[in-house]
Amino acid sequence: MRTGHDVAVIGAGPIGCVAAIAFAQRGASVLLLESNPRTSERFAGEWIHPSGVRILESLGLCDLEALVETGPKRGFVAHPDDGSDPIFLPYPDGMTAASFDHGELVSELRRKASAIPGVDYVAPARLTKLSPAPAYVDGKSGAEIRIEAKQIVAADGRRSGTRRLLGLADGSVGISFMGGIVLNDVDLPAEGYGHVMSGGPGPIMIYRIGANKVRMCLDIPASAISLRRDAKALYEAVAPTLPAPMATALAVSLKARKPAWMETRFQTRTEYGRGNVALVGDAVGCTHPLTAIGISLGLMDVEALLDSADAADYARHQRAAARVPEMLSNALYQVFSDNRYDAVAIRRSMYDVWRTDAAERRRTMGLLAGTDLRGRSFATSFFRIGFKAARKTVGSQASEGRWRLVRHSLSRFVSWSTWPLAGLLPGYRKIPAHLTAPRVGRPG
Repeated sequence: MRTGHDVAVIGAGPIGCVAAIAFAQRGASVLLLESNPRTSERFAGEWIHPSGVRILESLGLCDLEALVETGPKRGFVAHPDDGSDPIFLPYPDGMTAASFDHGELVSELRRKASAIPGVDYVAPARLTKLSPAPAYVDGKSGAEIRIEAKQIVAADGRRSGTRRLLGLADGSVGISFMGGIVLNDVDLPAEGYGHVMSGGPGPIMIYRIGANKVRMCLDIPASAISLRRDAKALYEAVAPTLPAPMATALAVSLKARKPAWMETRFQTRTEYGRGNVALVGDAVGCTHPLTAIGISLGLMDVEALLDSADAADYARHQRAAARVPEMLSNALYQVFSDNRYDAVAIRRSMYDVWRTDAAERRRTMGLLAGTDLRGRSFATSFFRIGFKAARKTVGSQASEGRWRLVRHSLSRFVSWSTWPLAGLLPGYRKIPAHLTAPRVGRPG
């Protein structure tokens, strides 16, 4: 193995492996370190939006078996909690996404990276310090080895040790808990799409990760944490929202295994590194996985880093590029998970607009795909949906002469108005209300 490298990549998950491959393809010598190879077996991101697929295509990585097995994904299907018909939300212009088994994709990417002559893959290897000189401990020999590299790229996830060594505080905040479980030999309501269902303790996301495997992601609020330990209660809470074949498959899976649980967290994407150390992926920040934007944002980080003149240029570009996807993720999770009357009104308004307006479906999916990063697109979409919800709710209350409730409703909808405002103000980063305020029911 070389004693010196152009780039050291910390973390050999999907983003770290792609970063190593991308730098090597440009002629750099790369040291790729992974502290715990078994982390690839955990429940983690399994969807790549069209923006990420484009980056993989540019690197010649779209022929990986884990990506090809399930076929291209054309968008999402929203299943309203009011029992109305599902709403198809295809990506615009024929763009497609990819879904996969996380562990299988990481294994392939590690093999791909290791086979490149310019990449030295070392595992297990834990970064121990960045100053006065960066070093890692070799897990096999126990020796501390100095890292000789011009640039360090940290792709070591939301609990990034590199971030901590840089002196950057972990400002992440817990949102909810999400359990992932595999359903075997079951058909999706519409193949080739991801599915989002509401009506249970929290939103549910379902997508295919193999020829005979479907992943179900069950989100529960912290207030319902007991469902993590009680499979029977969990099933009873979510089964009514599922199509009958899916509910049956879930019952079978819950008898065989427990869901793999993870805490979902929010960390705003504002810190991109210091000096010659660049952060990418969840090491920068993370959002709720409902919109499945995490891996795509990480791939966008890698592409921007490769094309940046320096670290400051990279940070400046990505702070602007990631702002709208971050806000979209926060806003959609709040709309899908919050059961206050104003959130329910906005959710129903969103369904109505999606169902009747092809242009709005296209705008929403361009934002979700990561191909439309314009704040005004986000602002326009959210304003239309929110204004329709407010007009309908307040108009109904006024016609009934419930003026006290009208005043309360207006104040609630005014708080939602900061979302489109955030889209129009460059640099404004909206913190989701579900992180800062308890959820309450409708006033009497």
